[in-house]
Amino acid sequence: MQQFLRNIFLITVFLFVCFPVAAQVPENITTDIGNALLKADTRALSDMFTGNVELDVEPGKGKYSKNQAQMVLKEWFGQNIPRSYELKQEGKTSSSFYIIGYLHCNSGLFRVYILLNESSGKMNIHYLSLRKNEQ
Repeated sequence: MQQFLRNIFLITVFLFVCFPVAAQVPENITTDIGNALLKADTRALSDMFTGNVELDVEPGKGKYSKNQAQMVLKEWFGQNIPRSYELKQEGKTSSSFYIIGYLHCNSGLFRVYILLNESSGKMNIHYLSLRKNEQ
């Protein structure tokens, strides 16, 4: 009996070591971000930002306060009207969660890359990139 329990324990440890559980971004934040991008809802996006957020949108890249970032995105969405959003991948790095997707706009296809941190039980965007897809 001890041999049987020992074998079960070793198999369980082996499975957890070889096949770690993939960390996922909480579904509600993924849905909220997708909806905000599709609706060009800069208010909803800025509500998810940390105190300062790094934006990488054309024409440039910079670190902005929530209000400044909202204005930059409002201008960007004025020139790039969303038609559809497609989530491609989500997961966890060592220190952040990430979301990768594609935003189809009237002006072309844009790759979306978002990094989120968890703080006080809430997910916050600290990096947002909207770059024209070069394919």
